[in-house]
Amino acid sequence: MRANVAQSLGYVPGEQPTDTVTIKMNTNENPYPPSPKAMEAIARVTPEQLRRYPSPSALDFRLAAAKVHGVTPESIMTFNGGDDLLSVIIRTCTTESDAVLFLEPSYSLYPVLTELHGARKKIVNYNIDGTTWALPDGLESAQAGLMLIVNPNAPSGHFNPISQLESIAKKFAGVLLIDEAYIDFASESALALVNRNENVILLRSMSKGYSLAGLRFGYAIGQPSLLKQIEKVRDSYPCDVLSIAAATAAMEDQAYAASTWD
Repeated sequence: MRANVAQSLGYVPGEQPTDTVTIKMNTNENPYPPSPKAMEAIARVTPEQLRRYPSPSALDFRLAAAKVHGVTPESIMTFNGGDDLLSVIIRTCTTESDAVLFLEPSYSLYPVLTELHGARKKIVNYNIDGTTWALPDGLESAQAGLMLIVNPNAPSGHFNPISQLESIAKKFAGVLLIDEAYIDFASESALALVNRNENVILLRSMSKGYSLAGLRFGYAIGQPSLLKQIEKVRDSYPCDVLSIAAATAAMEDQAYAASTWD
């Protein structure tokens, strides 16, 4: 075994009760069912579609997501959940001599993936004053190949100002991934930063906002030049036929999704 693998404790997923009466709060699934249109899309999948490999690029979903977000389909890339994107981007942007910077407290998978890749962890603490959370000064000068910032943050729920994130992105020498897994419950997104900064990539998930955690479907929004590099590291067929069909239908049914966010 590689030493960094043997020494890592690994990631412990949230407990999944086998009964149907336990009210789960540990992994933040959307408590409402998926869009009926997503279920209908799954039902329409044919045996012939299952016999063949899925679309490598999940083109149908990319077209739907591009329309919703106002970007080109080339700016969208799909993954087997947001966690898959995190694993791929760490392997894409860092070597074993590079650092991955993330803040604490934050998503507990970040340090695990960094350890397993063999990169160095660069942990920075939030400035916390009572109920006020703030990013520390000087992040833009950090020596790291990759910076991971959750916004809104998990587990605190606080929101980092978009202007501050852009200030960091413009001066940071590495890639800034803004993890927007919970963005559907915020009032604004860092989407505009992608067009203005080639080193910014957004992580989006269909798990929380679209009630599709069981399908494992996530996607990135970034400039095509950056996504082309990430595509070299990503699996050839990261999303299966059922997940592409359901995620596309759910993305197209914005009215239903918004009703669950409310």
